[in-house]
Amino acid sequence: MIKKFSIYYPLIPAVGLCLFVLVFTIAALDYPGGSENIPEDIGYSFFHNFLCDVMNPVNEMGTVNPARPLATVAHFILSASMIMFFFILPQVFDHRNLNTQLVRFVGMLSMTVFAFMFTSVHDQIVTATGVIGTFALIPFFMELRTHTDRFFKTLSIVCFALSIIVFLIFETKIGFFYLPFIQKITFLFDAWWVIMVGMIVLKKEKASLVKAG
Repeated sequence: MIKKFSIYYPLIPAVGLCLFVLVFTIAALDYPGGSENIPEDIGYSFFHNFLCDVMNPVNEMGTVNPARPLATVAHFILSASMIMFFFILPQVFDHRNLNTQLVRFVGMLSMTVFAFMFTSVHDQIVTATGVIGTFALIPFFMELRTHTDRFFKTLSIVCFALSIIVFLIFETKIGFFYLPFIQKITFLFDAWWVIMVGMIVLKKEKASLVKAG
């Protein structure tokens, strides 16, 4: 029974994402408002606030943000979920090599760095996470060429492309006004990717269990 239950670990990242959304939503309800786009805005704006705005000590108008503690908890949940995601991501492949090891190690490192986005060096953490995360996905895409699931390959490429767009807008500030909304769209696609990876690995774990008798 314990062995059968243990095969469901690939779903941990997906469960973590759901928990993040729940906790973040509760925190966002306490956010006093204000964004770089509309500093005097009231409450959290889906179109103008970044996800990380809810972790700021004060908003754009200088008002103390009571949502910060719970939002930081939500961020840690997200970080832990994505660390686990990169742990299982190499298991979508039927083989193990240097590339899959790099995906796991560098990917988990990128999400560990990501966990510190609540600090005063937020912008530097964004840059570091983007650079390290890219180095994690380069070997992933090298191996993805041999994967047989065409939809999974397409979704992986779309998620990576959206992440690059978000990163470039953040760094260059070109189209920055639209970045909060693009960030939410990217999160939805990334969540879809995380869930699909979990289901692929779960299917393989169940097959291995059946084969083992």
